[in-house]
Amino acid sequence: MKPFVMFGVHPLFGEYVDAIHAAGGCLARVVLNVSEPDRPPGESFRESLARYHQWRVSRGITGQIEVLWIDEYQPRMDEIPVLGFRGVKANPLVKLLKEKHAMSFPPLIHPAAYVSPMATIGEGVFVGANATIASNAKIGAFTLINRSAAIGHDAVVEEYVVIGPSVSTASWVRLGEGCVLGIACTIIERINVGAGSYVAAGAVVIKDVPPGHLVAGVPAEVKRVIQAGSLQDEQDDPPPHTL
Repeated sequence: MKPFVMFGVHPLFGEYVDAIHAAGGCLARVVLNVSEPDRPPGESFRESLARYHQWRVSRGITGQIEVLWIDEYQPRMDEIPVLGFRGVKANPLVKLLKEKHAMSFPPLIHPAAYVSPMATIGEGVFVGANATIASNAKIGAFTLINRSAAIGHDAVVEEYVVIGPSVSTASWVRLGEGCVLGIACTIIERINVGAGSYVAAGAVVIKDVPPGHLVAGVPAEVKRVIQAGSLQDEQDDPPPHTL
């Protein structure tokens, strides 16, 4: 099995592991750059990692999953890197890994996804199960396209965009850098969603979204201006290094 190394903590850990195994790989190491942010009640990253380890053992996959801090990381020639930490806040981590280790990230595409051969997929893109990317769509580096999302033909998705499950974007849509599309929202054709904007779950967007704004509703309307860093907080304390 091809060994993968994942950089960063993300609540979609299970989705990444699913895609890695479906592609014939196995997660060997996790490199953490920030401690896990506070989240609503539910399974923590550490609990997910422990459960994944138990699943591996039950299927005869030997070896511990190594967890280490970014300062301890040294590359291994056989490992395939995947970026777990997503959104524009991942940019400093990507920059660090490229400058220090000349690292590049291949796309991770679940075999159950459909990607048109006419589409262009950037570095480090993640495409989940049952997602669809139509012809001539251009997907920018380090974008996340979650399960069952649909990207219409000739769409342009810039870097570090986060697209939730079951999102539907029509043809000729443009999604600006670092914007976030919530679960099952819909973007009709020829709409521009500005950089750093947030489309709430279930919204139907029928007119352009200005950069840095939150929109919600059917049809979607501007609800507020987004302050930089307000959608996701980070903590700086280093996590434990052992599973």
